[in-house]
Amino acid sequence: MTGSTLRMLLALCLEPALDGGVREAFAQTRPNQRPAACMGETRPDRLQGLSPEGDLVLASWQQARLSGIRLPDASPYRENALSWLGARIGQSALIQGSDSRDRWNRVSVRIRSAGEAPALDWAHRLVEAGLALVDAGLDGVFCQPELLALEATARERRLGVWADERYKPLDANQSERLRERIGSFVLVEGRVRSIGERKQRTYLNFGGLWAEDFTIIIPRTTWKQMLDRGVGAEALKGRQIRARGILQPWQGTAFSIVIPDMIERLEGDRLPR
Repeated sequence: MTGSTLRMLLALCLEPALDGGVREAFAQTRPNQRPAACMGETRPDRLQGLSPEGDLVLASWQQARLSGIRLPDASPYRENALSWLGARIGQSALIQGSDSRDRWNRVSVRIRSAGEAPALDWAHRLVEAGLALVDAGLDGVFCQPELLALEATARERRLGVWADERYKPLDANQSERLRERIGSFVLVEGRVRSIGERKQRTYLNFGGLWAEDFTIIIPRTTWKQMLDRGVGAEALKGRQIRARGILQPWQGTAFSIVIPDMIERLEGDRLPR
């Protein structure tokens, strides 16, 4: 057994010690602070199996995905994540989420193991072990902001994917490296150089050469949510931020942000929520 495999097994089998910052994030995320869309009814169910694509097949015959996260694209991390989920086939679970389905006919749900105190949150556990990345891009709302703190701790400890250079945040000024990752889900860090507010969308620009540089595209409805939180141009211009999404070839490289929480400020106070 290699050292990296042993570390992975330890990360999966042992409950990681949460530092004070993560515990504080948990304490500050109380149910009454969550959006109404996150307060759906919790119901019993059971994991029946996994689809070839890695989706969850529930005993209620719904196909589901864990909300707020995405599994890694590459092996062995994806295989380890699927192995962890596969070990829970047949176990009773508590499911929370809406009945709305995405274009792949999946419901987006939060799953906790039943019969445990406290109940084990599956998304939390995968993120803690570095076997999932935070991504609420397919969800209508981000219901678990504490996942970002859990991911930060896993990244600092170089657990799972965070020991792999392919998954570490990319520099917004490294245009060539960004172009190599077009079509992939990535984290990008950089300083917002300018902001262009238009009627239908807002652009966060990270350079002066639009045909080469990285841009974040924010639809009007998302920008309004950010403005309502006090996260407008003044809060972002000149700031060092981290954002995540699927890179597209658009006047250099770009991705769209539809969930405000997918942008994090890296210096000074956190962005308002």
